[in-house]
Amino acid sequence: MPGIDPNSITAFVSVVAEKGFRGAARALGIPKSTISQRVAQLEEQLGARLLSRTTRSVALTDIGASFHREVAPAVATLRAAETLVGQLASHPSGRVRLTLPTELGYQVLDDVLGVYAERYPDVKVEVDLSDRHVNLVEEGYDLAVRIGPLSDSRLVARRLGQPQALGVYASGQYLERAGTPRRPRDLVRHRCLLMPGTRSASTWSFRVARKTQSVSIDPYLAVNSFRVLAALAARGLGLVRLPERYALPHPALIEVLASYALPARQVFAVYPSARHVSPALRALVDVLAERFELAAWREGQ
Repeated sequence: MPGIDPNSITAFVSVVAEKGFRGAARALGIPKSTISQRVAQLEEQLGARLLSRTTRSVALTDIGASFHREVAPAVATLRAAETLVGQLASHPSGRVRLTLPTELGYQVLDDVLGVYAERYPDVKVEVDLSDRHVNLVEEGYDLAVRIGPLSDSRLVARRLGQPQALGVYASGQYLERAGTPRRPRDLVRHRCLLMPGTRSASTWSFRVARKTQSVSIDPYLAVNSFRVLAALAARGLGLVRLPERYALPHPALIEVLASYALPARQVFAVYPSARHVSPALRALVDVLAERFELAAWREGQ
């Protein structure tokens, strides 16, 4: 015998609770004819009459009463579970583990986590600031913020804010002393300041004749902070490659090799699966998207 449709059982229990088909239809928000069809289908599958119908009333048969005693608690439990899920969706709780690049974390986390904690105080957040490529599934992380392009197509990705341009900058003082690089390969003759810890730290990539060309860099200084690197470059210590937003506060910095720059890179929130995403995780992704968009708007003013 094929499995019994849970909707048929729900219809039957509602008819008993509401003392009729019309009341059950109102309670479930579906047509009376649908209720009648579902109960008839249930009786047919069970091979027994559950309800005794007259023009004025509906009563349980002996078999129907026995069946009702067995299934009514289960239906009540399912309804309670549905209510609980709805409450959790409205009030996320639990724990979320997040990883993102160190410097980006310094820039955005105080705003993101401040807003998130105010809205969802019952969620505990664990953050790992790391420039290494974290395997979300194997290492037990729920969410990562990454700068594209993305290499793992199995992850669900949501864009955050606007793409970030990455350029090479130096102060006028340095360029007067050391000369201005005209082609990417000229960088081998210059002092370069690097952000260590990333997969591409020792190579800078450029667009040359519609192809990507990488230049190996021997760092003069390596500092794990774009802010510090920008300040050092502004003091004339060498060339630096960094996102445009870190160069803007330093009027002394001049972009070089702009015609060879790669397209701007998009920031993404990535997580392992779109199925069974917890309310707490979904809420954090929404806050990240909101705050990145707001930051992009502020920078455009």
